[in-house]
Amino acid sequence: MKAWDLGHIITHFVNQKGDTVSHKKLQKLLYYVDAWHLVNFGKPIVDEDFQAWVHGPVIPELYQKLKGFGFNNLKVVNDEYETVDEEIEAIIKNNNLTSDQIEFIYSVLNKYGGLTSFNLELLSHSEAPWIEARNGYEPHQTCNVVIPKKRMHEYYSTM
Repeated sequence: MKAWDLGHIITHFVNQKGDTVSHKKLQKLLYYVDAWHLVNFGKPIVDEDFQAWVHGPVIPELYQKLKGFGFNNLKVVNDEYETVDEEIEAIIKNNNLTSDQIEFIYSVLNKYGGLTSFNLELLSHSEAPWIEARNGYEPHQTCNVVIPKKRMHEYYSTM
């Protein structure tokens, strides 16, 4: 599925828990949902690749769509359906997500969703897939190196 769709599910879930999601936090939550989906289902849930940017894993296409928000919090805006819940249900249906996958996504979000964007950044910076992709780059140097999904699977499978 596209990160845009999963981002709606993530943002809505975290907001319902009484927490907020910034653009930076969303990128990291997408990364952890994708990483753990690789481990548990043997395939990625997100179509796009993550790159090893300065502040952690980022999907550039999603970054371009959301960069106007800066560090402000995101909310799911519903233009098509009666409620945001109906929109989320449509996204789930349109992407053929199983109840096991939805339950899984929510379990990952229960673990990581309460962390701040800064804590998620520090966590990703301490893990091999991001570190290895940034090998040879200075801490604040632009890096567009893809974090290989195969490496994400290998690394998180050991945890």
